[in-house]
Amino acid sequence: MLSLRSLGILASVTGAVLLAAVLAVLWRHDATISVLDNAPAFPGLEQQIPDIARVEMSWNKDGAVEQVSIVREDGTWRIAEQGGYPADTGRVRDFILSLAELTLVEAKTADPARYARLGVSDVTEAGSGATRVRLLGRGGDAIVDALIGSDRTSGSGGAMLYLRQNKDARSWLAHGQVDDVHRVASWTDEAVVDIGADRIQEIHLTSPSGEVLEVRRMDDSEKPFKLMNMPEGRQLATFYTVNEITDGLSELKFENVRAMQGMTFEPSLGNAIYQTRSGLTVIVDFAEVPGADGVMETWTHFSINVAPDATEEAKSFAAANVERLSSWAYRLSDSRLQRLRHSMESATKPATEG
Repeated sequence: MLSLRSLGILASVTGAVLLAAVLAVLWRHDATISVLDNAPAFPGLEQQIPDIARVEMSWNKDGAVEQVSIVREDGTWRIAEQGGYPADTGRVRDFILSLAELTLVEAKTADPARYARLGVSDVTEAGSGATRVRLLGRGGDAIVDALIGSDRTSGSGGAMLYLRQNKDARSWLAHGQVDDVHRVASWTDEAVVDIGADRIQEIHLTSPSGEVLEVRRMDDSEKPFKLMNMPEGRQLATFYTVNEITDGLSELKFENVRAMQGMTFEPSLGNAIYQTRSGLTVIVDFAEVPGADGVMETWTHFSINVAPDATEEAKSFAAANVERLSSWAYRLSDSRLQRLRHSMESATKPATEG
């Protein structure tokens, strides 16, 4: 018969074994380890910013991996997939700083079967919700290679997210926020031009049929513009039609941008010509290009002419925009494209009696 002392020893040993087994299971699956000092997710990254030459983001969309790469060339950040279109230096820096400011809060799962719950599965896996971020040095070395996962809100309302170093099994919960990077507009100023109606003198919209719609400023009243060649028996389609046309270049932004190589801007597709009161002429030409899904997309190209007697403001505007606009094609939203392609048919309707 076991003595009380023996029973006590046996119970202690059994308890220790059980505790060790439980801890082993927790560690193997979903152990939570507190990080008391909020250690940086990417130590020393802020000091390495001057050495970063390339920023790569990739993600899974409908089973295929897509990527955006921002490359530093001669001090200018450019979007590789958009033919080298200039990226906004401030936005690139802010993105890198948002990574540098991430601090680890808790260790999470190291079990690949559980990655999907946190959005840190490898981007090559169908349905992955992660964004793989790579920051590369001048020699191609990876300064950062991590999977940014799902967002989460802390109990105090602060922004948090899950992440995993690409070659590590362990995932982490981190304080901080990283902006969406899946659009070209995330990396650049998507403005094309911004010429408000108050600066417009005259507009000519030529349709593919060759018909010209002419809008002209008549005075400086609240309704200064008039459709000059209104056909007999027709009237404006809506109260806002002329405003849509005269605001065609106001705060105009693109949805996509690409180099002009391989595009043909056909006169047969018509054009839009905007003349300003200060001596600028902005010409918009159109091209039809098959999209990724095979559906034809309309792209635009903008060119600027300056009259000999143009104001200094007009000359400055041209100097700041001519080179950029001349080299690139822009895809606009359908609603903004329609303003530039109004025809007599779309801008007018049969006149009503009375």
